[in-house]
Amino acid sequence: MWKSVSKCTNCIVVFFTGKLYICILYLLFMSNAYIFQNEKLKNSFKNIISIKREIGNTKNNVTTKLNELKQLHSELIKDNNKHIFLFCLDSFYYQYKIFAMEFEHIKKLRSILNNRMYCDYYKLHNIIIKFCKEHIPEETLNVQTFPVYKDLEPFQEYRIEDITLLHESILNLINTLYTETQTKSDAILHYNDNHKVGFSISNFLNTLTHENRILQEQITLFINYISFFHISQQKQLKKLHIRVGDFFKEVDENINMNYTFSIDDISNDDSFDLINEDVNDIIESNQTIATITAEHNDINNDDNKAVLTTEVKELPVFKSLTDT
Repeated sequence: MWKSVSKCTNCIVVFFTGKLYICILYLLFMSNAYIFQNEKLKNSFKNIISIKREIGNTKNNVTTKLNELKQLHSELIKDNNKHIFLFCLDSFYYQYKIFAMEFEHIKKLRSILNNRMYCDYYKLHNIIIKFCKEHIPEETLNVQTFPVYKDLEPFQEYRIEDITLLHESILNLINTLYTETQTKSDAILHYNDNHKVGFSISNFLNTLTHENRILQEQITLFINYISFFHISQQKQLKKLHIRVGDFFKEVDENINMNYTFSIDDISNDDSFDLINEDVNDIIESNQTIATITAEHNDINNDDNKAVLTTEVKELPVFKSLTDT
């Protein structure tokens, strides 16, 4: 009997030892995965900030170019104030206004992207803070404050430094949550060694494990939120970067172009295509008119037939005047 009990005890010890070893391996795997995800998010955000800075630099270059155009127009008007010259220079000013209007649209788009980026991180930051306060002792939290985001000001621009600090604070809070899961996992593994309670608290430990897994899943959800923000922000910023770069090239080429246009620059091919389009439109228009006219004539002919049938009587036979 004692031998059987001893064998049973050894089996239980082996079972719990194996389970402990598996849990330790799982924790090591989770730790490495989290570190990789954390570094990946940091590198991705650095790339986003680099794109934002490049857009800002190009925007400043465009502003300089447009100021040069405006200054040049003012100087030309000052030195050439005859009416005919003012008439010619009006086209130059019109070109500047077109560039300025398009540039204002680009700057508004840049502002709203900046605003939305701060909005996403600010609101997520508040959600994570609320969750941390519900699951972690507040004395262990390091909560930073940031400028309040206002939904009614969609074009308000926020500093890149504030966006960077906000993103960093989010990762720090998530790291605090992750540290809490590691602490709980370690406590669960060594709970029986510390308290000497035995297998009778099995359900208690299962519940602690379940709660800890929920916390881990919440961390994964927060990480996926940030990942979505990164992906969407990179797509939008890359499109804006290409657009503002192309716009800068267009303005720069317009300034540096040293060429005078004349009648010789009008393309005959383009004119021919345009004439063909006009001729085709005229032909289609004439065909439509002819169809409508034919249909109208058919209707009139039917009406005339009806009138002749009902109103015209048979004519009498002609007789000679000499006939009696």
